[in-house]
Amino acid sequence: MAAVSLCLLNGCLHLEQKLQFLRDGSVIATYHYAVPVAMLPALTAAQNALEQQLPTPAQGNAASAQPMNWFLNETAVRNFFQRPGIELRQYRQTESDGQHHVHIIILARDGVRAVNTGLFGTMTVKKQEDGRTAFTVEPPGHNQAWTKEQVERLRRLCPDLKLTLTVVAPTDIVTSNGDQTGAHTVTWTFADDGVAHNPFAIIPTLKATW
Repeated sequence: MAAVSLCLLNGCLHLEQKLQFLRDGSVIATYHYAVPVAMLPALTAAQNALEQQLPTPAQGNAASAQPMNWFLNETAVRNFFQRPGIELRQYRQTESDGQHHVHIIILARDGVRAVNTGLFGTMTVKKQEDGRTAFTVEPPGHNQAWTKEQVERLRRLCPDLKLTLTVVAPTDIVTSNGDQTGAHTVTWTFADDGVAHNPFAIIPTLKATW
C-alpha cells in the first residue's frame, strides 16, 4: 500500500492522497481535500497564479494538467477519470467546522499503468532487474525558474507552504531519500522557508525502493 499526503497549510489547501496496491495488480486511490470555506474563492486566484508560474505539463502528465480547484467540480472529476479500466467509486462533498471536504475514491484495474500514465500525479512505478520496485516522484515546479514577483505572489496566496509525502509499501522499504518511519513507511516533508528564490527548488526527486 502507498499513502501520499500533500499539505498546503495555513489557509490554503490540505490534501491527503492514498494509493493502495492490491495483489491482483489493481490500485485503489483515495483523495481527501479540505479547504476553509472562506478560502474557496481564493483557490481560483491561486490557480491563476500557478498557471503563470509552473511549466506547461507534458501531454501525458495527466494529473498535473488539472487546475488546483478541479476537485470542487464533480463533473470535471468524473470526466477526468472516465477512462478504460478506471472507475470512480465515490465523489462526496461535505462541510464541517468551517472546512469544505471533498472525498474521492478511484479504482484502477491496471494499477502500475495508471500510475505511470500520470493519472495520480508525477509518479512512476517500475520493476527493476533485481526484482525490486522503484517508486519515484518528480515534484511540481522542480527546476522551474520563477521570478521574484511570481514567488511573492504565491506566498501571499499560500503562506507557510508545506508539503508532506508519505509512502507505505507492500513490503519492506530497502532504500529511500526520505525519513523512514517504519519498515514499510517513508515520509518526505518540505516547507517554504521564505528565503529560497523558488519555493520548490529545494525539493529533489523523491525515491524509494521495496
